[in-house]
Amino acid sequence: MTDAVSALFQQGQQAFERGNYQQSITLLAQAVALAEGNTTQSGEISLWLVTAYSAAGDQEAAVSLCRQLQRHPDHQTRQESRRLLAILEAPQLKRRPEWCSEIPDLSHLGDRAYTSPYRHSRKRPSAPTPKPQEPPPPATPLPNAFIWIALTGLGVATLLAAWL
Repeated sequence: MTDAVSALFQQGQQAFERGNYQQSITLLAQAVALAEGNTTQSGEISLWLVTAYSAAGDQEAAVSLCRQLQRHPDHQTRQESRRLLAILEAPQLKRRPEWCSEIPDLSHLGDRAYTSPYRHSRKRPSAPTPKPQEPPPPATPLPNAFIWIALTGLGVATLLAAWL
């Protein structure tokens, strides 16, 4: 692939990835015209051109080029063109309105400068001064239920032992 073809191909891919499909079509068509005959590279560029036609909404041009690519000498190009043709000729699925999310038009907001809902400057609040803590009150011993049960049991055992 010559440098000019390679540069046009890269520019066409970049335009496609940015969503500039018409510019991508122009660049890729120029790259195909400059590419050497029926090489693997020309097939790859043509497949990108099919995708760009489809993305731009020109289904007829995409299908027509895809059918031409089915006779391309490169096996991989033929195989990929068959796959793309099946996708392009597949019936469109019907979408229920509840399956889709409507994106509101925010173009009218683009000209306005953004203003923060917080009017105060973003100062970090100073660390609060810690209050001196009072020592905890001394623990008052509470009667332990286990001790009373154990003493009662010991007393009962002693009485039983004395009785026998």
